Amino acid sequence: MSLSPTTGMSRLSLEAVPPKRNHSQHKMQSQARKPVSPQGPGEDSDDSEWDEDEDAGNAVTSPTGLKYNITHLPRKTQRVVREIFNQQVTPTPPQISLELCGIKEDDTEDDGVFYAFQMHEVVPCSVRLGSRHSKRFSTPRCECPDARHRDERPCKHLIWLFDRISKETLFDHDPEDELTLTEYGYARELGDPFQQISEIRLDVLADSLHCDIAAPNCDTAPPSHARIREAREMVAAVAGVDQRELEHYRTDLETSYNSATLIRRGDIEATFFSLLLASHSLAAWVRQELHPPEPVIDPFRALHQRALRVITELDAFSSSLQDPSTIQARRIEGKEAEGPRNVAWAATQIRHCVRRIEKLVSRGTTPLAAWERASAARALVGILKAVVHHNRNLFMLLVGNQDTSFVFSALDMLVDQSQFIEELEDIMDLLGRFGAPASYASNMRGLITRMRSYKGRGDPDAGNYSAGGSVAGSDSGGGGTHRSNTPILKEPAAAAEHPSRPNPESVQPSASGAPSGAAAADVGRFLTPELPASASRRGNTRGRSNPASRGAGRGRGSASDSSSTAGSKRSVSGGGQDHGRGSKRAR
Repeated sequence: MSLSPTTGMSRLSLEAVPPKRNHSQHKMQSQARKPVSPQGPGEDSDDSEWDEDEDAGNAVTSPTGLKYNITHLPRKTQRVVREIFNQQVTPTPPQISLELCGIKEDDTEDDGVFYAFQMHEVVPCSVRLGSRHSKRFSTPRCECPDARHRDERPCKHLIWLFDRISKETLFDHDPEDELTLTEYGYARELGDPFQQISEIRLDVLADSLHCDIAAPNCDTAPPSHARIREAREMVAAVAGVDQRELEHYRTDLETSYNSATLIRRGDIEATFFSLLLASHSLAAWVRQELHPPEPVIDPFRALHQRALRVITELDAFSSSLQDPSTIQARRIEGKEAEGPRNVAWAATQIRHCVRRIEKLVSRGTTPLAAWERASAARALVGILKAVVHHNRNLFMLLVGNQDTSFVFSALDMLVDQSQFIEELEDIMDLLGRFGAPASYASNMRGLITRMRSYKGRGDPDAGNYSAGGSVAGSDSGGGGTHRSNTPILKEPAAAAEHPSRPNPESVQPSASGAPSGAAAADVGRFLTPELPASASRRGNTRGRSNPASRGAGRGRGSASDSSSTAGSKRSVSGGGQDHGRGSKRAR
């Protein structure tokens, strides 16, 4: 039988988004949304099948790591949310593929046999989101069958999409705090999703959502520059390219890409690169299979790239003011639909990026790994350098006008990253030339002094870190030390070249030829033909009664994740991360 197009949260991916077309929609006033009943017919008809929901806890954790309190939602909506977030993430490439075939015995009196073929299909669905003044889309609307014909509100697509958007827009959110999920599918803390997207600008957000963006009145879009870069970095990660060589690895892939030629004979890297750009599902699949510290999935690096993208947009906007023909071209591209991309906008977005990095550094249940600390410091120094080297107006808003501890407050928690001393000293020379508040300059000089003192603390390799995040001399067993007393980081002599990659000898075929152990969970399984589509979305009931069938997963999306202590401070880097994965859930 064919899977339902909406079966499985893990099969969702974002492909392309059209920009908003009305400039007046950028200014919106707060008004209550029209009430929408989250309940459909037969709300309590199957309550007896879901007794376990009573003890499932007050919060659920999404695949992005955000926590949601859903106790105030109707019971049916709570079930939908739990089903979506508790599923294992197993995207597969589109569109229709034959997964399994076999011989089955007929259960009738004839005792005959029949052939069974199981296919998998991924079907696009569309979500519409307008301003609160919109006549048609004042509330988010999905065009999927569940929302249109089964009155399922919110549907899984809305919940999935807004979870991703929340991850990229809630800059001040503490990762350990719970969000309150509304009946519209998004967190109450998100406020007005339309306004949030508009303030960031849709094309900037699309880079973080790993999707393309279509021009107004156009239904197709070529791969964005961000996706092209990401695809090349994915190829590099799979090829085992050293991170220090990443920027120069196969740059020809980006320039020679041709969507009409996916198979590049004699060039497996170029072929893989083309397939990643052609299939969003494949790209999502590869992205989830990569492990830290691969740069392509590094959150600090992503925030650094967003800040640089914002500066690029500021430059383009400033140039367009001198050329009327450029302004018209930008309007055709939808660049002016959400408001000007001026210095004030750029400064706000860059502050958001720095604030998010600071939150990731300072808050969490576990200390940051060594590679994370180095990556966070690299991103902060890179952002500060870009601002200082840019036009004076941006510099004055972020640094020169008043001391807001821009970048400093976050770097102050990373004084062990002494490998960036020289870059910071170069920045200080420019600060003295351009002018900065005396208190800010004094704080930055003190930071450099502490970094230099830290570097000389008995080890010439201070500040080096291993690819796997292991740290020499750190105490990973306790609550850590104060951030100013972070341990010296150095690369162990026997550091593995690619510690995050599994040992191929750990997956052994069984006597029947199928892989054994955890890999056996990847073997295809027949769906029960008699099982209705609505039940298949909830998951196999036999899988519910057998905890082993659900797998340990990645530690995300389970109710147990919400039991950790909220608001604990990160101060020191811990040992290497455990990248063990559980088996996939039985379908």
